[in-house]
Amino acid sequence: MPHTVVVGLGRSGAGLHVPVLKRLRAKFPELIGTQPIVGFDLRTGMALRDGGVDVVAGSLDRLRALVPPDDTVVHVCTPPATRVDVLTCLAVQGFRRLVVEKPVAGDLAALAAIERLRAGHGLDVVVVTHWLAAALTRRLAALARSGEHGPLASITVCQDKPRFARAGDPAHADAFDVEIPHALAVALTLAGPAGLVGAGWTDPQAGPLGGAWISVRHRGGPRTTIRSDLTSPVRRREITLRLRDTTVVGHYPVSADDHHAQLRVGAGPREVFEDEALGAFLLAAYRYFTGAATAPPGEFAVHAAVVRLLAAARDAARSPEEVPAHAG
Repeated sequence: MPHTVVVGLGRSGAGLHVPVLKRLRAKFPELIGTQPIVGFDLRTGMALRDGGVDVVAGSLDRLRALVPPDDTVVHVCTPPATRVDVLTCLAVQGFRRLVVEKPVAGDLAALAAIERLRAGHGLDVVVVTHWLAAALTRRLAALARSGEHGPLASITVCQDKPRFARAGDPAHADAFDVEIPHALAVALTLAGPAGLVGAGWTDPQAGPLGGAWISVRHRGGPRTTIRSDLTSPVRRREITLRLRDTTVVGHYPVSADDHHAQLRVGAGPREVFEDEALGAFLLAAYRYFTGAATAPPGEFAVHAAVVRLLAAARDAARSPEEVPAHAG
């Protein structure tokens, strides 16, 4: 049974990973383990320092004094800007099994550094894009690949999520870091490799954290357009697949309060089903790390491609005269 460490006790680590881990370990102790969850946060002066973990580590570079590196899964829930330093510190201590929040890197230089760490230290990095483990994504993939409704023509994703309370949060450089990596990883998984068509801010006056859009063309021909509005008064995570003979509309759960997805194929009835994607993703990751599964949930190459596309999108957003004024 593995030990567990959570590095980063903010919204992602303390708010999402720790509660899900505790639920999973109650149901699957043989996979998740029953050892105390160790946590560490890079910030100082936190009002709640334990973040729900059982043991708070005093130093990141001395974690191996608390847990055995060879039998530990480390959840890295720190901002992208800190990712290389955190992974380097973990790697030199001998930690190899890593669950890393999306995006795996904040820019191309960081991605290159992480790829060197993977090769040099044998890191096994599973990137948290839990939409890839969602039941909705599996059903969309089955519909797209079955050929029953003809080839896939396009994918459109609309992500509306108000984030005013965290508009100044330094964890994310811009809106391309927030919701878009999930959807982009799904699109690349469904339709294959892609190149950038255009990108920009959804509301230039709101700035980089107000929202963003990106449009890509897949090698096989389909086009994906993703829009993320972080100033919206409502929440929505909608994905539309346009096939030759029908249109498929899906809705991912919009919060941790209600784990239900929805799906409608053409003019058919709306289906509603339970879809707790983060739990499914972490369970799949632990199955992989403990040898109960042969493949991780998601490929690192897909996440590297996401970082490269987002880097190109940022360049396009900063130079709007060089890209189409509208995508989609």
